[in-house]
Amino acid sequence: MTQDFPVLPLGLADFEDIRKKQAVSVDNTKYITDLDNAGKFVFCARPRRFGKSLAVNMLAAFYSGRKDLFQGLVAEKDIFSPNFEVCPVIRLDVSAVAGSDSALILQNRIMRRLGIIAKRHQVPLRGEDCADAFSCLFQDVHEAGGHKAVLHLDEYDASVINIIGREKRVNDNYLLVDTRIAMQDFYTQIKVEEEHIKFAFITGVTKFYWMGVFSKLNNHLDISLLPEFIAFMGYTHEEPITYFFPFIAHTASTLKMSEEGLQNKLKEYYDGFSFDGKNEVYNHFSVLPFFKAKEFGNFWMASGSNTVVRKYLLDKELTVDQFQGQEMKYSRASAPGEIGATSPAGFLCQSGCLTLRAKVDGAYLLDYPNTEAREAISTLFMENFTSEWDGIDKSGRELGEKLSSGDIAGMVRVLITLLGGIHYSDHLDANRVPLVSILKKIMRKKPGDDRLEPSDEIKAATLADKPQRERGESYCRSLLQTCLWMAGAKATPEKPENRGRQDLEVVYGSLTYVMELKSAENAKRAARAARAGMEQIRRRGYGGASETPVLVSLAVGKAERNIVGCLFKRNGRETALKIKDGTCVTQPSPQVDGLGLASTLTEGRSVFAGIVTMASRPSFQRAPGRHSRRLGGRRKLRGLPPGVWNIRLKPGSPPPNGENAASPGGF
Repeated sequence: MTQDFPVLPLGLADFEDIRKKQAVSVDNTKYITDLDNAGKFVFCARPRRFGKSLAVNMLAAFYSGRKDLFQGLVAEKDIFSPNFEVCPVIRLDVSAVAGSDSALILQNRIMRRLGIIAKRHQVPLRGEDCADAFSCLFQDVHEAGGHKAVLHLDEYDASVINIIGREKRVNDNYLLVDTRIAMQDFYTQIKVEEEHIKFAFITGVTKFYWMGVFSKLNNHLDISLLPEFIAFMGYTHEEPITYFFPFIAHTASTLKMSEEGLQNKLKEYYDGFSFDGKNEVYNHFSVLPFFKAKEFGNFWMASGSNTVVRKYLLDKELTVDQFQGQEMKYSRASAPGEIGATSPAGFLCQSGCLTLRAKVDGAYLLDYPNTEAREAISTLFMENFTSEWDGIDKSGRELGEKLSSGDIAGMVRVLITLLGGIHYSDHLDANRVPLVSILKKIMRKKPGDDRLEPSDEIKAATLADKPQRERGESYCRSLLQTCLWMAGAKATPEKPENRGRQDLEVVYGSLTYVMELKSAENAKRAARAARAGMEQIRRRGYGGASETPVLVSLAVGKAERNIVGCLFKRNGRETALKIKDGTCVTQPSPQVDGLGLASTLTEGRSVFAGIVTMASRPSFQRAPGRHSRRLGGRRKLRGLPPGVWNIRLKPGSPPPNGENAASPGGF
């Protein structure tokens, strides 16, 4: 890259640094006037790592009168206006003081931060505790300069989320209560000192009414779902193309793609966050690292700790496919509730893993925003159910390679490996058996770990004699979909077609896979189950909307809890996979040609076909419900699908090539 390229603002969250380094950035100062006119107290909820701190930093520079930073921007006319009023800014980033093991330590950290702010404004810090000091600070700053203060409260809920999301400790419940009380008292001072505040902008992940901010500020404006402010944090689809055009051209050349093709894939991978069900934005924590790495990957979820989401998925026994298309009312979307008590859909919306789609009858439809989010949440899900964390990313990449090249045998091998790493207890129905989650905690307890609640072992002993039911076929489909999403594929479950619903439609690159899952009692019955799945695909015409879909029928063994059989058809050729100990052996499947001539297999080679004469004295094993016709001295197989007839020659009557004819075993 030449020296004429603009600076990429990767890792820069300070507005002053971005402007002084002349880094390329989207001009979001156009929203400042609208925010200033919106109301006195404004709140905006966005997921973690979504540009909240940069937005707060920009607003702080504006109200502080930093005219040098706004030259050439939309807000230049406002800050250079004769009527512009420079205000003292009180900015507090709660995430910088969160993470303590006691509410007292948290309060002491806040006191130190308030001391720094007071020193900057040349006023003394007074007050008996942090809440009192916070209240006095507004008064003193206003009286010292004659101007009301502007409050910028960033990540106001960080102190609570930090406790909820970390590994559980014995005193966490008490710490959570103490922290709530301390922060509620602290935030209540905003309402108390309202006469000394000109404008307040508050950010966080969600609304916690019991923390004293919104329960007291009855006149606040929540812009989280307002269409006119959707792109205040994030990029619209046009903005990366306009502002980052040199990077798009260079990246397209590096990846040997057209610029239009790169833009489309960029949208598929990183666009799609919607907070009003209509307008969509990119997260710059995904776009900027992409331009730096020049390859598509999971950048946003990898930019911070995912403990909260992973822990929540594990504790609630969730599957990643259960939320697509689920409805959420506007009232629930605007205030999902407390993280500890909200619904799973509400929690995943707060964390950014789910987003809002079209509004239908006053309710939003939920969906994953893009490929990156689907891949990330699927990876977290699989990490909960396997001890081989280090191999998850490698397996995901390998699965993507197999899907891209059309290597079905390789794909099945990777899926078998991933499914084989899931503990047997995770296949039990946790909704019916509460013992599952308790046992899981006990089994995963590390030596010397005393963080389990004492009542867990008592609950386990009480529930030990309750029946444990296996999850059904839908759970297996969910696991497969999770693995496919983890590989970056677009996997759509239960896609409706003209004559039914196919289990999974998987799109990866230029290839489309139509997958049908069938349950088999064990590996011995895998062939029959796989054949039944393929017959269903053929009979109902699944995949008819695609030009050349790859048809795949997978048999999942109940006893093995894994894939035990596979039959696929590509370019008119049908192939069976023999699976033994996780190894796939490709062998051609017996065919029926247009004349109704059947064939069978001997080590993968056709050895017997056509009309069977009595001279060869074959024995026929007729499947239930089928019949044969006797024509003169011959028997003829007419229009029978593969796998219906098992044909074996009697001893002493070798087939034409002198080998023993073998039954296809149901295929």
